[in-house]
Amino acid sequence: MPEAHAQLLRRPSIIDQHLATLLQTVSIEVEAGSELLTDGIVDRLAELLTSDRAEQAAEIIAEMAKSEDNRIIMVQQAVIPPLVSMVHNSSPRALRQACRAMGNMCFESQTGRDIVLSEGGINALVTRLSELKPSERTSSSQNEVHYMLCGSLHTICMDHEEVQKEAIKLKSLPILVEYLKLSTDGTVLRFVLNIIAAFLDHGEEITEAAIELNLAPIASDILKSQKDDETVKEAVLDVLGNFNLLDKPLIQMQLYQSGVLSHIVDIINTSLDETDADAIERIASEILVLVVSHDGIAQLVFEDTTLDLTKEAMDWMRGYQEHLKGTGALVIGNLATSDLRSSALADKPELVELLFKVLDCDYSSDEMLVKVKHAALSALRNLSICEAAKPRIRPYLTTLLSYVSCDMPMLVYKSVGCVRCLTRGNSEIASELATNIPLLQGLVGVVDKYKYHNGIQGEVPRLISTLIVEGKPDSLTLSHMMECKIMPLILQMTTTKEFPQIQVEGWLAVQKVLHTQGDGTALLSDNVLKFCEGSLPDDTNPNVRILALNIIRMLSGTGSITKEEDLHEITEHLNRLSVSSTDVPAQQL
Repeated sequence: MPEAHAQLLRRPSIIDQHLATLLQTVSIEVEAGSELLTDGIVDRLAELLTSDRAEQAAEIIAEMAKSEDNRIIMVQQAVIPPLVSMVHNSSPRALRQACRAMGNMCFESQTGRDIVLSEGGINALVTRLSELKPSERTSSSQNEVHYMLCGSLHTICMDHEEVQKEAIKLKSLPILVEYLKLSTDGTVLRFVLNIIAAFLDHGEEITEAAIELNLAPIASDILKSQKDDETVKEAVLDVLGNFNLLDKPLIQMQLYQSGVLSHIVDIINTSLDETDADAIERIASEILVLVVSHDGIAQLVFEDTTLDLTKEAMDWMRGYQEHLKGTGALVIGNLATSDLRSSALADKPELVELLFKVLDCDYSSDEMLVKVKHAALSALRNLSICEAAKPRIRPYLTTLLSYVSCDMPMLVYKSVGCVRCLTRGNSEIASELATNIPLLQGLVGVVDKYKYHNGIQGEVPRLISTLIVEGKPDSLTLSHMMECKIMPLILQMTTTKEFPQIQVEGWLAVQKVLHTQGDGTALLSDNVLKFCEGSLPDDTNPNVRILALNIIRMLSGTGSITKEEDLHEITEHLNRLSVSSTDVPAQQL
């Protein structure tokens, strides 16, 4: 009967035999262990964990804890504290079973993890990890210990922030990095990488520590050496992805110098003939795009004869996999952040055509549509800054304009920016668009429609001012433009002190209108003088002050000023403003 088991384990003459029988029973059929739980057997096994039969007792507990029903009951009994003691003090052979039992007890059990944490179990695991670090001559039995130690910590750490914080506090990261450098076991590497990936979610301090330990290049070496192990590859990419590479230029450069980009490209290309990218390929493509977003690396990649990333990106855009179309466009966009590279890219006749094909495709979901088309427009916008690329993009102007009034603000924003860059330095396009009243009305409308979108609020006025400054609008054309209520948008540009270039663009547009119109009545009705006077006290941008004062003098009929007269004229005008301001009593608060 079941009631006899606990008593049998108290009889010295048969205890070893009965332990062996119990182990055989629960190993063959895990659920059989549930029949023993009412016998007091768990308490007896917990007692044996502090005896010379601790290894056998721990192995039985580990087998019984494979059952979720068993775990729920066992975790409430006094099993975990003696297991923690075992981890601290036992030989490597017994340690394997103690780690295994503790890990199984905590599998999908927050209660078990809480008990391990409160009993000092994380400290025990970290201490033994440090004591038993692998070496170049690690034996198979030692590797088994590493497997159990790392596996137990992995099970207990996952999805438990407090356990992770405790492990970080105990300075486990340098120890775990040593395991990455010395272990060759794929499962051990996966456990350690997953733990570190979880650590990197805990803020900048742990991330900086990982950088100092050269974690990124070490992980890259593992990616190269374990290229056939899918689980290890995914774990490496999780670690690299959790670094937030966009803000980490040092890691970006370390990754490039490690030579890992070609391996990441290989990972991406494994899904080229599939209908969709899996998790590994998606993470790999995101890492590639972020690394190449570093301008210095973009240049190095562009000059690298061993990895033709431009060709790879164009191949991805030619394919039918949606995610890779977007990845290819993003890579081109990052490479096109300098005139030199953009000019070289523009020499590839098919490139611009490919980007517009990506832009014109249908996609499986609205989310994917916005993501991929946004990437294509971003690349086209960067290319359109370069004079050599403009003639190749010009024939597609109608396509770009079709996105200006679409219902997807991210695409509106990028398309407006692309049209603006294409128009810069091209009076023909600027003059043509300046007469397109429906376009101007639509631009004013999207500013009103997307008040929350800072990008649209900035790009639309810049495009309108570019049409005025770069084009050759006559007085009648400008009058029609003014009727579209564009002046408030231009005047808003003049107040963006944090962006001096935008301020200058706004004032140049105002000045061009005044020069062309001659009569300043229309401008005075839009309170231009008030905006001019508001710019004079700002000494951060001399060009803005000169332009504003020029316009003040033009409106007052005294002509324009030269740069040498700037300081005196501004000082005199500020004095007049300060005197007039005393005419109105200040409100007392």
